[in-house]
Amino acid sequence: MVLAGLQGAVAEQQKMYSHKGDESLSELSMSSDSQQQLCDLQAELGVLQARLRVLVDGSPLGIFFDDAGDQCVFVNTTFCDMMELTEAEALGDGWARTVHPEDLPELTRERARSVAGGASLFRAEYRYVCPSGRTGWVEEQTRPVHDPDGKLLGYVGTVAEISLRKEEEALRSRHSAMLEERVRERTAELLAQTDRLGEMNSALKVLLRQREEDREELEQAVLANVRRRIAPTLDRLEGLCPGAEAGILVDQLRRGLQELTKPFCYRLATVCQGLTPAEMQVAELIREGLGTKEIAARLGVGSSTIDTHRNHIRRKLGLKDRKNSLRAYLLALESA
Repeated sequence: MVLAGLQGAVAEQQKMYSHKGDESLSELSMSSDSQQQLCDLQAELGVLQARLRVLVDGSPLGIFFDDAGDQCVFVNTTFCDMMELTEAEALGDGWARTVHPEDLPELTRERARSVAGGASLFRAEYRYVCPSGRTGWVEEQTRPVHDPDGKLLGYVGTVAEISLRKEEEALRSRHSAMLEERVRERTAELLAQTDRLGEMNSALKVLLRQREEDREELEQAVLANVRRRIAPTLDRLEGLCPGAEAGILVDQLRRGLQELTKPFCYRLATVCQGLTPAEMQVAELIREGLGTKEIAARLGVGSSTIDTHRNHIRRKLGLKDRKNSLRAYLLALESA
């Protein structure tokens, strides 16, 4: 990798200085000063080489260098420790034995595509399997290296351990999936409850409507019985028993029946609030189906008086057209 390149540079410099040293030795007849100079230079280069190796091997990242043919020619100590390989085992294509078999084909294809496309950076995440069976994840980043003339020298790359990050990502993914599943389950429960409530609401509406119809039917039956049977009977009883005591009893019966049937007439009373008590009484008898003469006889007044009440009722209810039946309108109010 970088060290390999520097080693080559050092060798070239050593060769150059050695060549110069040979010329100097030939010119100076191998003077002792020239020999000492060459030895000092070689020692300095050795120190620099050792320092560079320490820096590369001390990196927390695995470092490798591939030649222009994409064959590994150098790995640092961190790389060897991470993959449990010796340097000799990692060179060439030896490093590939640690890549997870399921990830190696994709990694090889992506690397080849990156090289063919002349990408300035190749990045990939893949699993590794060490000889001991230890597994994990690494992130690889590789860049091409060129000489000053632009010639491709090879590829320098790093591998970083990311197993912990991958475990956290997998944990978050599982947690997110669990939450989504709970949301789906809860949503399904709410939808089911909504459907059940809708069904119950529909059934309740049917029951309430039926109850309202039953109540109206009962009210109409009670009113019909009171007005068509009981009320006329009381009138006849009052006529047959003209005494004061009988009149008091009949009056009490009428008030009792009025209190009993008063709640049943609340719709008509609400709409007909502008009617006088006499007009309300006439309106109720009209709704029962009694004619003008029958109402007059029932109330003990003349037919003209009933006609006057009829006109007042129609006016107050807004029935100006004579074609509109007053009784039909009153029945509609009662059943509304």
